[in-house]
Amino acid sequence: MRAAAFVGRRRIEIQDVPDPEIAAPDDVLVRVIRSGICGSDKRLYLSDGAKPGVHGHEAAGVVVEVGDAVTRVGEGDGVVVYDVIGCGKCAFCLQGQFTYCPQRKGGVSGGFGELLVAPERNLMRMPPRMPFDRACLMSDCFGTPAKAVRRVGAAAPDTVAVFGCGPIGLNAIMAAKAYGAGVIAVDPVQYRREAASELGANHAIDPENEDAVGRIRELTGTGANKAMECSANPAAGRQCIECLRPEGRAVFVGECGKLEISPSADLIRRDITIMGSWYMHLSDFPANVHLCDTTGADPLRVVTHTVPLEQIEAGFAAFCDMQEGCLKAIVQMAEP
Repeated sequence: MRAAAFVGRRRIEIQDVPDPEIAAPDDVLVRVIRSGICGSDKRLYLSDGAKPGVHGHEAAGVVVEVGDAVTRVGEGDGVVVYDVIGCGKCAFCLQGQFTYCPQRKGGVSGGFGELLVAPERNLMRMPPRMPFDRACLMSDCFGTPAKAVRRVGAAAPDTVAVFGCGPIGLNAIMAAKAYGAGVIAVDPVQYRREAASELGANHAIDPENEDAVGRIRELTGTGANKAMECSANPAAGRQCIECLRPEGRAVFVGECGKLEISPSADLIRRDITIMGSWYMHLSDFPANVHLCDTTGADPLRVVTHTVPLEQIEAGFAAFCDMQEGCLKAIVQMAEP
């Protein structure tokens, strides 16, 4: 099969590699139709050295072969790939909470190849008539922020401050609006702020030229009820906490390495709640599909670039370097 090989810094080659094969009774072979370029994929393109293997985890495709023990999906079914592989047997896995599994086994990679193999439990059947372009975004790109919106409890009449207007932040804005909350978006990049406003943000703040915390307090009177950190920027993390009103709640989605917090000043004396939210659970998928079916939320509204596999390097360049107003890029691996 053909696959994207990350052979060095800013270098991607399309190579012929062996087809993956079913190795376990519960394995499923999937022909990849669409695959998203995720923010976590930037390291593949921007870091030095070769990165062996076939990468890509925001994938949707069609089942072409199943193992002997597979019963839930069959040949020809459209499926969305769930990335995190759990043991499949613990209490968390039995509830579809693979991210909590104490024996996690990495992730399902292979989205930038024509075929991939995944355990049956890591495949979510696509609803009828869902386009593959949207399907590949329903696990991470939309599923991650939508779950975080529910975790933080954003709903009417809350005002939610969203820090970072990349793909995750923009989808968080749509999800928060879908649940009835008002949104204040914070991002230093003008075209991202413009996108945030187009997707429903009531206000958009440039933190490099405005006091973001002061402006949020001015707009709300008391501070935001809820805040979401989607940038992985420590400075934005501080602002995310500081912009909250007493009894406010913040959820961290961007994977920031370190952030200094004073329990007394930041949490205790303001009754603030801070939580994290990583990826999504299987039970989030139908909730996210329903949200897209019944509201204006749609991850396709964030997609600005679509490229065939042969042009994946250009797609990565546009996404990583924010060329041509790129917000989100997806790769056309095959025709449905």
